[in-house]
Amino acid sequence: MINKPFISVSIKTLNEAECIEKTIDSIRQQLTDYPHKIIVADSLSTDNTQQLASDKGVTVVSLTQPADRCCGVGHQLGYLYSEGEFILLMDGDMELEKGFIDSAVAFLTAHPEYAGVAGTVEMDDAANYEFKSRKQRLHKIYPVGDSDHLGGGGLYRRSAIEQIGYLTNRNLHAYEEAELGMRLLNAGYKLHRLDIPYFSHTSHSMPTFKMLKYRWRSGYHQAPGELLRNAWGKPWLSNALKMVKNEVIFLLYLLVLIIAILTFDPDVIGLALLPLIAFTALKTIKNRSLKNGIQSVINLSVLSVGLLKGLTHPVRDPMNPPDSKVVHE
Repeated sequence: MINKPFISVSIKTLNEAECIEKTIDSIRQQLTDYPHKIIVADSLSTDNTQQLASDKGVTVVSLTQPADRCCGVGHQLGYLYSEGEFILLMDGDMELEKGFIDSAVAFLTAHPEYAGVAGTVEMDDAANYEFKSRKQRLHKIYPVGDSDHLGGGGLYRRSAIEQIGYLTNRNLHAYEEAELGMRLLNAGYKLHRLDIPYFSHTSHSMPTFKMLKYRWRSGYHQAPGELLRNAWGKPWLSNALKMVKNEVIFLLYLLVLIIAILTFDPDVIGLALLPLIAFTALKTIKNRSLKNGIQSVINLSVLSVGLLKGLTHPVRDPMNPPDSKVVHE
């Protein structure tokens, strides 16, 4: 009998009581033939996520400082408690699809030059604009084949992560998988997305503008700026700029628009508004909805302003572990 590799699973959570049990069950069903460790890396949930996960008999670890909460700290926390040859990244609102683990392990075993592998994604019916837009762009967000990063997580080779120093950057409120991909490619590794199902995802049910407000308060919208600041002076800065080019361009446009408005010249203001009107019209045509077109422009505006905020956000050494504790072993 061939020895199966040991797999650690990092499930990052923040108030995932609704889905965490299904997430854990879906993972367990696919790991019955593998030695494994399932780790719920919790960012101080205020619901009973930690208790539900503990009752499932998995390892539960938690941040101790609310100020450390962000997307990038979750899987880094899980990684700190992981072991074995591979580490699987999941969120607490995902369900692992059948057959992915076997195919992913086979691929990484046969291709040592690859650091990570993922698969295709299924989403439920989205309730707000952000997730409706994401569902429409699944093939662009999760492209099959060799990729520069694996959005949504994947199965990674722990030896590759050890080589680059840390898994995900604790400074980032988003783009943590993109930054991970940049560092892995810079180290000479490759990444791949198989044409097989990886996970199904439960969308946030929050209304559009409530979601926008929540994202701003949580720091999510400052992530483009954080990505650039953390890439400053690194070989992958150009890749980071390419990743957030839309936000950078729109921010520059907004600055030009503000300067035009401050002239109090109707002709100058009208001229400066033309690109915004044209962009809104294009988004309306693409979305076949004026409401969605306007929401798209608002989302990009908030992300662009957030970029400026993120550029000023203090940077902590991503190699320094966040304060944490073991809730259940």
